[in-house]
Amino acid sequence: MARPTTVSIVINTLNRATLLRNTLSSFQWLKYNDFEVVVINGPSTDDTEEVLDGYEGKLKRGRCPVANLSVSRNIGIAMSSGDVIAFIDDDAIPEPEWLEQAIAAFDSDDIGAVGGRVFDPTGYQFQYQYSTANRLGNASWQRTAGTPEYCFPGTYEYPYLQGTNTLFRSDVLRAIGGFDEEFEYYLDETDVCLRMVDAGYLIRQMHQVYVHHKFAPSHIRDNNRIARYRYPIIKNKIYFSLVNGRSHYSLADIEKDNEQFIASQLADVDFHMAGGRLVEADRLKLIDEIQRARECASASASAPRKFLSAERQMPPPEALLRFPTIKTVDGESLTLAFLCQDYPPDHLGGIARFTHDLAVACAQEGHRVHVLTKGAGHHRVDFEEGVWVHRMVIADHYRWPEALQMNIPQHIWNYSVTMLAELDRISSHRTIDLVEAPIWDCEGAAALFSGRYKVVTSLQTTLALSVPSHPEWAIDIEFTQTFVRPMVALERHMLEKSHGIHAISNGIVTEVEKTYGMRLDVSKVGLARLGLPDWSKTIFERTDVTGKQTTKQSAINVLFVGRLEHRKGVDLLMKVLPDLCSQFPNLRMVFAGDDTIPAEGGTTYRQAFEKSNPSLVGRQVQFLGRVSEDDLRSQYANCDVFVAPSRFESFGLIYVEAMIFGKPVIGCNVGGIPEVVDDGVNGILAPAGDETALKRALLTLIKDAGLREKMGRAGRDRYLKVFSAERMARDCIKCYRGWLLDASSRQAEIAK
Repeated sequence: MARPTTVSIVINTLNRATLLRNTLSSFQWLKYNDFEVVVINGPSTDDTEEVLDGYEGKLKRGRCPVANLSVSRNIGIAMSSGDVIAFIDDDAIPEPEWLEQAIAAFDSDDIGAVGGRVFDPTGYQFQYQYSTANRLGNASWQRTAGTPEYCFPGTYEYPYLQGTNTLFRSDVLRAIGGFDEEFEYYLDETDVCLRMVDAGYLIRQMHQVYVHHKFAPSHIRDNNRIARYRYPIIKNKIYFSLVNGRSHYSLADIEKDNEQFIASQLADVDFHMAGGRLVEADRLKLIDEIQRARECASASASAPRKFLSAERQMPPPEALLRFPTIKTVDGESLTLAFLCQDYPPDHLGGIARFTHDLAVACAQEGHRVHVLTKGAGHHRVDFEEGVWVHRMVIADHYRWPEALQMNIPQHIWNYSVTMLAELDRISSHRTIDLVEAPIWDCEGAAALFSGRYKVVTSLQTTLALSVPSHPEWAIDIEFTQTFVRPMVALERHMLEKSHGIHAISNGIVTEVEKTYGMRLDVSKVGLARLGLPDWSKTIFERTDVTGKQTTKQSAINVLFVGRLEHRKGVDLLMKVLPDLCSQFPNLRMVFAGDDTIPAEGGTTYRQAFEKSNPSLVGRQVQFLGRVSEDDLRSQYANCDVFVAPSRFESFGLIYVEAMIFGKPVIGCNVGGIPEVVDDGVNGILAPAGDETALKRALLTLIKDAGLREKMGRAGRDRYLKVFSAERMARDCIKCYRGWLLDASSRQAEIAK
């Protein structure tokens, strides 16, 4: 036959609407064009049908009236139009190359099925790699490679594939009768693989063809993967051995093996009872299930098998309904890796937010995106919003000669090498085009030193730029010698040696060159300003897109967002507040952000203000501390004026956040802020450190509601045109492609 090209992905689902949504979403990034998706919904009682409504016209959908996986799969087979039928669970995520690699493995007519390895819920360790089973239904999980030599009719032992990552040739699967509907759960795909081998076809187990399986709970197993309902497991084990083993084993041997299997199930329940995970009632329930399972299995094995009926396959399936995938608009998709120590949901500010929004936006443009960040407990990989997020536990690593020579602090090196190790693991099955890491803590140092990756350093506030804001560092000689000086030297090295410099503003380039006394290589510097998704869409009930309040409020609400520290100019704001509050009794000032940072003298700015102005705190001035993402957005939506008098910002993302909600902003004419705030148009800029000018700007906007609305509308328009997440991603991708082209040109010159 001709090599198969089209694929039907079949998902059989039952009460897993949220997980199903994520699985369906992941198909947008598959590197394959000719596939359709067929979803068979069992007797679900959740909102699965509503999830499928969102894909109307994009996939085929059917219903299975019973909670029987094999019946559901046979319905899916009957509705499928592809040359190959791929099965994946509703709690699984395929890697982008899944179909591309699997279809390539169908390279001869004798290949009946292909499968790959399956990651467990960590996304890092494997649940399944290579396994075989015998005709009694017993599996061997210790295989280290595929076993094509076991694929011959009549074999005692044969390879079988994990049900959540199995692809069958459609014509062969239909010819052998699809799934035996006696197997409502357990040993269902094992039985299909055996019948396929007996029909003379090969089962190919691939090294890659990866799927991530999240092990969602079901009516069979709980959240801890403990079987609570073992009846189908025992019944189907006995049934499997009776219908597949009698030609190779005596009935006495079959019965002996089944009794051993039952004993192992009882022992497993006893083990969990001893650990407090199961109770005596669970054991009594199992004893009852064992007797029913024996009786049903024996009766079913004596009756005709329940294969895919000819009636169910009539009429023939409709034509292939191609599932829409995300296509890049400017060339081949790239594989990008972003390093960032902090990442949502645990961290929301600064570089964490920038990395998250850039990663998601690049994924939405059709690129394969990985974010490598710090984790806890164990390594973990998850698929979130189109991005592969690798949360890695930091390990100790010896310092390379380069690290020793530069005296790189051990904890900095440990992080950087841990991320390098994960980059190498990703690269074992996917070429990484570019690695981007922030200048702060020089996260990409090990990747750059290794020479294995093209490293881009994103230019935000550096350690050297932060020194003036931390006079306490200067008196800590040991800290200066062991951390500040080595890290500033390492920052310079990253600026000189990185393959690209992602500048988020022209202002940060100017400040860096002035601070380090150097000129950055203009051929390496690319300007791609930060951008944000449109947060206002999430709270339309509170505000319209211009930021105009939907309900009248007499108070004038002023908002500050950021760390309460000297560099953010919070001291100036607190100096002018008492007089402003006195002049305007309806003024309400809210501080949102970390307010635990000690200022000079050891007390925090919040503590100092509360001590000096106790009558204002809680009445006109409120300190929220760190807030959640939802609370932060609500604060933006409900303020009238946003103010952040920072003495320096490499860009000023907080101003964009306020502009999303159509709020007028007050900042300082320093760093990258003037590239965000158009003075007199969407906000007011004061000289950095100028208390009088700051107060004048606040007075102007507090007094003039019309000006607030006009500037807020201009800010919203500027956000949409200049600072959207889509614009940020496209500007970055343009820079990335330029750096890759330059790197290729340089390599070609070297080769000459």
